[in-house]
Amino acid sequence: VLALNCAAIAPTLGEPTLFGYAKGAFTGAVAGKSGYFEDAQEGTLFLDEIGELPLELQAKLLRVLENGEFQRVGETSARKSRARVVAATNRDLRLEVRQGAFRADLYHRLSVFTLGVPPLREMEGDRRVLLEHFRRFYAEQAGVQPFTLDASAERAWDAYAFPGNVRELRNIVIRLTTKHA
Repeated sequence: VLALNCAAIAPTLGEPTLFGYAKGAFTGAVAGKSGYFEDAQEGTLFLDEIGELPLELQAKLLRVLENGEFQRVGETSARKSRARVVAATNRDLRLEVRQGAFRADLYHRLSVFTLGVPPLREMEGDRRVLLEHFRRFYAEQAGVQPFTLDASAERAWDAYAFPGNVRELRNIVIRLTTKHA
């Protein structure tokens, strides 16, 4: 499995990152380089934060999803990819389509099978399960005993909405583990 965070790549680097480039395709391209679709081969390519992909790149992504064909930047010959694509986003892509920020055809191609993951604030019991998991994991990693929460802190933990979801919860546990060390 290869993973790419679409939000972390500059818009001008999206195409060469996904599809690769030929030698001399742009300043600094001293050698050809494969992109994520080529590197994934027949495996899985996870595109995280797909909603951040610029519209102009969405059309090129749609092509490779439809028929497996893509071109490296600076080449005219088509290449093939048999990679499976799994995508994730924190955006409401149906709303993005209605607002013209995401291509409807790409949305329908990607939404063959969808899983909705509710925010952590709606999963009360999971807050404790994740607390225990990360508490043990990071304590072991730091070589310390796991911290404990007193009754007041447990109530605060259960009441907190975690607007940053699991990432925020994990980071809080890391900070508490560090302070405890």
